[in-house]
Amino acid sequence: MTKKLRWGFLGAGGIAPTIAKDFQIAGITIQAVATREMNRSNIFADLFNIPNRYDSYISLVNDPEVDVVYVSTTQNFHHRDALLAIGAGKHLLLEKPFTLSASQAIEIAEAAKAKNVFVMEAMWTRFLPTMVELFRLVSEGLIGEAKIVYADHSQHLLPKRAPRLWNPALGGGALLDLGIYPISFATRVLGIPTEIVGRSTLSEQGIDEITSIIFRYDNGAHAILETSMVTAGPVAATIHGTQGRIEIDRPFYEQTSFTVFNLENEVLNRYEGKIEGRGMHYQALHVEECITAGLLESPIMTLTESVAIMKVMDEIRSQTGISYTG
Repeated sequence: MTKKLRWGFLGAGGIAPTIAKDFQIAGITIQAVATREMNRSNIFADLFNIPNRYDSYISLVNDPEVDVVYVSTTQNFHHRDALLAIGAGKHLLLEKPFTLSASQAIEIAEAAKAKNVFVMEAMWTRFLPTMVELFRLVSEGLIGEAKIVYADHSQHLLPKRAPRLWNPALGGGALLDLGIYPISFATRVLGIPTEIVGRSTLSEQGIDEITSIIFRYDNGAHAILETSMVTAGPVAATIHGTQGRIEIDRPFYEQTSFTVFNLENEVLNRYEGKIEGRGMHYQALHVEECITAGLLESPIMTLTESVAIMKVMDEIRSQTGISYTG
């Protein structure tokens, strides 16, 4: 009988409650939680029936009853907290964006290899039934060779609504928090680009309010990507291929619907899959499958790709002048 893996939540703010709800839907075991205050840990633990509670991240990663750590702290702490978990010999699911920079991502990847533990970026959208079906159709050649990817992730998130995004000390701005979705989607479809062009409108603090990106590839393919936290965009995506296109309905990065068209604009396929919850448990189930199989990386969201995506984002920041405190 396969051993049931036990998870520890390092951090309990932001997206963590949604993740925990989806874990419950899937029957995934949350064994422990740690925040910086015991009262917060107890509140979260009581809500989700978690037995082990800590006010110290070190205590969590050293808990012998924890097999996998899920890190959901703000992105400025991803590097620190990932190395803490890896150093304790724990497998790791690290919230996206993976880090603030490629150098941090490389350090995490090297530490994981040295400790022989599984590490994956929590790009949960890749594991949704929508994306599983979409990429099955793409791999079967239904739209031919992919040549153009359009993707937008723009939300009206002014400081009062999302103060974290406006704080450069927390890795704020549209690029890291929102732009990671269209960037990761484009690299999933087309790979890592050979040429990158990025342009941004910056806040007074040096973080991006709006960023536009073009990727070009050696085979002539392009990706045109938009992200903004001062406008409400379509949050949709399209893949244009040599034999047709796929239009993904909003929000493209969640469990949603899509339509496949041929070159004559005729509908070839319509997907309308429904799921329970938001679907963030699919990535965790994948992590458990990988660990049980003895893998140290996901074949769908590899460490190599996470590092490469951070290099792409570094280049965009270099071109646009986006900066984070420290």
